[in-house]
Amino acid sequence: MRLPRSVPAAVLLAALAAAAGRPQVDALPPLLPLTERVLAERYAASGWPGRQFLAISRKGDGQAIEVVGDLASARTIVVYVPGSGQSLRSFDGSYEGPGLAARALHGEAAAIEPRTAVIGWLGYDPPDLINPEILTTWPAERGAGRLRAFVRALPGRARIGLVCHSYGSVVCGRAVAGLRVSDLVVTGSPGLGAGTAGELGTRARVWAGLGSRDDVWRPGVSLGPFGFGADPVSPGFGARVFDAGDARHGTYLRPGSATLKRIARIAVTGSAG
Repeated sequence: MRLPRSVPAAVLLAALAAAAGRPQVDALPPLLPLTERVLAERYAASGWPGRQFLAISRKGDGQAIEVVGDLASARTIVVYVPGSGQSLRSFDGSYEGPGLAARALHGEAAAIEPRTAVIGWLGYDPPDLINPEILTTWPAERGAGRLRAFVRALPGRARIGLVCHSYGSVVCGRAVAGLRVSDLVVTGSPGLGAGTAGELGTRARVWAGLGSRDDVWRPGVSLGPFGFGADPVSPGFGARVFDAGDARHGTYLRPGSATLKRIARIAVTGSAG
C-alpha cells in the first residue's frame, strides 16, 4: 500500500476522534528490585498458576507482562514487544502474541545461553486494526515511555535484547534512545518512526527482517504523526538486514523455523551467523 501525498481530512478527523474518545488504560505497576522473593510474590499475585506474570490488568483490552525462564539469575534478557491488535484475550492466540512468542524465543535462546529469560511485554495498549490511530505514532508514543521505564528496571548485570514485531517496532523505535540495549531486532516493521537508524539515538545494533510473504504496510515517509518513516529494510535506513525467509506477517517466530532460530541468535549473541 502506498501512502498518499496528503492525508485525507476525513482520516485525520477520524484519528483525532479516536484518540480523543479512547479510554485511558492504567499503566501496569512499576517493577521493584527483582529479588527472588519479589518475583515469587508477583507471580503468585497474578492468580495464574504455572505462569510467571509480573503484572496483569484486565481493564479495557487488558495488559500483561510474562516472564519465561529465571529472571532473577538471567545473564541475558530478551524483551518481546507485540504489535497492533494484541490484547489479553489474544495473549496466547498466535506466535504474534506475547505469550507464545516468548515461549518460542525462549526455546531457541536458552539452547544458546541457558541463563536466558524472555519477557512477553504487553505493557501498552496496541491500536486495533480498525482504529484510525493505527496510521499514527500516537499509541507508540504512549507505549514508549512505559517500555523505557520497564527496561530501565531490569537487572543491571544482564545483557538485554529487544525483539519488536509490526507496530511494536514503532514503540521500540520511540523508546530505545539511551537504553542499555545491545540489539534491537524488528520484524514485519512498518517503520521505526525515523528516517535512518542513526536517528534512533541508540548504541544498540539495529536489525531488520522482512519475510518474502509479509505484506505489511510500509509507507516509507512520515507526515507529522502519520506514517512511520523509512522502510527499515531499505539500504538507506542503515539497519543490519537479516534473512527472514518466506515468513508471513504472523509467522516469524514459528517454532522450528530458520527465521526464529536466526532472531533468537541475534537477540542473544548480536550475530546472525
